[in-house]
Amino acid sequence: MKITVIGCGNGAFATAADLSARGHEITLFVQESHKHNFDAIREKKTIKAMGVGPVGEIPIHEITNDIEVAMKEYDLIIPVLPSFAHEEIAKIIAPFIKSGDKIFLSPGSTGGALVFAKVFRDLGKLDGVKIAEVHTLPYTARRVGQDGVNISLITDVMYFAAFPAKYNQEMYDLIYPLYPNLKMMTDVLETGLNNGNGTTHPAPVVLNAGKIEYYKKHYHYKEGITPSVGNVIQLIDDERKNICAAFGYEQIDIKDRLFNMGYCPKKDTVYECIQGSTDIFLPLEGPNDLNGRYLVEDAPYTLVCMSSVASAVGVKTPLMQAVVNLAGALKNEDYWHVGRTLEKVGLNNMSVEQIKKYLQEGVIG
Repeated sequence: MKITVIGCGNGAFATAADLSARGHEITLFVQESHKHNFDAIREKKTIKAMGVGPVGEIPIHEITNDIEVAMKEYDLIIPVLPSFAHEEIAKIIAPFIKSGDKIFLSPGSTGGALVFAKVFRDLGKLDGVKIAEVHTLPYTARRVGQDGVNISLITDVMYFAAFPAKYNQEMYDLIYPLYPNLKMMTDVLETGLNNGNGTTHPAPVVLNAGKIEYYKKHYHYKEGITPSVGNVIQLIDDERKNICAAFGYEQIDIKDRLFNMGYCPKKDTVYECIQGSTDIFLPLEGPNDLNGRYLVEDAPYTLVCMSSVASAVGVKTPLMQAVVNLAGALKNEDYWHVGRTLEKVGLNNMSVEQIKKYLQEGVIG
């Protein structure tokens, strides 16, 4: 396929290298404000790949900061972005979007497909557009230098759905040849509620904030998730499962999800699971300050979204709310205001039945 990959981080480099190595024609795009991230690969148009995926210098068909070049010809668009970039990128590509276009958010995190859908709907571009997402990146990867990427894990399972869900099978059939580790879910709210970053990232950063700021060197999983912090993570995950139950979704416990994805061994507690991930989680350094995505993305965009959805269906999430409040206080921001609310994902003022209909059919009312 001709694929436009949007992004310049770890995941975007891994996606571009992996799919290009498997024979797809990749155009790698990032907006002008981030163009310096492509300086080292722009001339040779190659990414140096290492690890468990492709190895060697992988050619990339096109590397550009010009949106007209990126959107000139494509079979599929794959945004590989942090949550806070979803709305901006949706607005940037919207003028080029047409009925029948297919977009695959890798990942959608929590609410990503819904943000793209709302932007397109508001701009009159949603009709006939098919948006799919998975709950997590296909890879555990880190950029190496300015022109390389190391893929240390290819995820064993990714929860998948399309918006609207009536396109689930069509989009599954399109994406499956790229990623045969997909597991079909009901809709994109179910995939979003299974984004584990909201449970494993913000609370440990909040609870280790003093240590992180003082030493400026931190291993989130090895040092930050102790038995007691693991207890907090489990209780937050229990709140997440209660939201899933309210919508009739499968309640997948964090320990089972981490095991199914290939990250951790199967153990009795969150702490034991994490500490058993000797090859994947424990070697990961960071965050070394309070500006990393574990706090500034996953509290306002993941936990705010989950808790806001919970409030709409009468599910209480006191621990999620406490973490959001403390995370925002650490950054001196109101995360309930800047974060991913029901209004920002287009689900405000809807009943459970109306939300389900919208997720399935893509129409309101």
